[in-house]
Amino acid sequence: MEKVEWKVEGMDCTNCALTITKYLNKEGLKDVKVNFIGGDVSFEMIETANKDAIAKGIGDLGYKVVNDGLLVSTTQHSTFNIQNVFKNHFQRFLFCLPFTLVLMLHMLPWHIHFLMNPWIQLVICIPVYIVGMGYFGVSAVKSLRGGVPNMNVLIALGATAAFVYSLIGTVGNLGMDYVFYETTATIITLVFLGEWVEHQSVVATQKELNKLSKQQKVMANMIAFDDEHKENIFPVAADQLRVGDLILIKTGEQVPADCKILWGDAHVNEALITGESKPISKQKKDALTGGSLLTDGTVKAQVTATGKDTVLSNIINLVKQAQSEKPPYSNWRIR
Repeated sequence: MEKVEWKVEGMDCTNCALTITKYLNKEGLKDVKVNFIGGDVSFEMIETANKDAIAKGIGDLGYKVVNDGLLVSTTQHSTFNIQNVFKNHFQRFLFCLPFTLVLMLHMLPWHIHFLMNPWIQLVICIPVYIVGMGYFGVSAVKSLRGGVPNMNVLIALGATAAFVYSLIGTVGNLGMDYVFYETTATIITLVFLGEWVEHQSVVATQKELNKLSKQQKVMANMIAFDDEHKENIFPVAADQLRVGDLILIKTGEQVPADCKILWGDAHVNEALITGESKPISKQKKDALTGGSLLTDGTVKAQVTATGKDTVLSNIINLVKQAQSEKPPYSNWRIR
């Protein structure tokens, strides 16, 4: 089977990853892994599947598939879209919060008389409902259209049920016992807050992963020998090193790749891997981990692993794999 790895833009929460995962599983694809942090999507193709059709299906869900020049999106072009006014969930939350707080004032022990009017509550609730449905409602419709309902369906149903019930009570003049506009506003506002908090945690995680990745993008002092067997040292990018190459690492320099010391001794800060900032003494035949820092000493070493085979790369891949895979579970019988 062909292994496909794509980058998908537009995923910003676990709900997005779950929606795409359900869609790919529905199409019969195997070994589906979706990580909304970084937008990594991978799966194994089957004979009856078509890449363009799958990419279009993901686009119909509201995301963009970008891979080797392939860009598929079904984003609707319109002159105005309420969601274009807001850049993130926090701005949506800040917009909805004042309306929600005002709607909840009538729940205080003392009543504010003008807020006891259902029509006034309707007017206050409408902006929150429009913004909420512009995001959750649109996402819910797209997921239902694709046959893979997501969590936004429940949010949209809950908010809409409270809104419609209250609207019927308002139009029918059934009294305040049938008016729950504050429930609609609270559902939408709190979920926007939760989405923003989740997004912030994702940003923090992605930032740390990027820091780890940057540790691999350094320069190395490569050792080569001329016809007279004299050493020549010249700088090369770490990603140009190959297993078996000889490198020189001096005080204050970062280890460019996993390697083994052939000559010299030094003290190495391996906090990047172990979390321990106290330098560790390294001698001949000891291993050095790419990304660690030589705090004292000079060594000549032979590269033992590069690229995806280094310890640092394996750590990054394991983190991404843990984010995209679901933990195993079993049915527990309560006795």
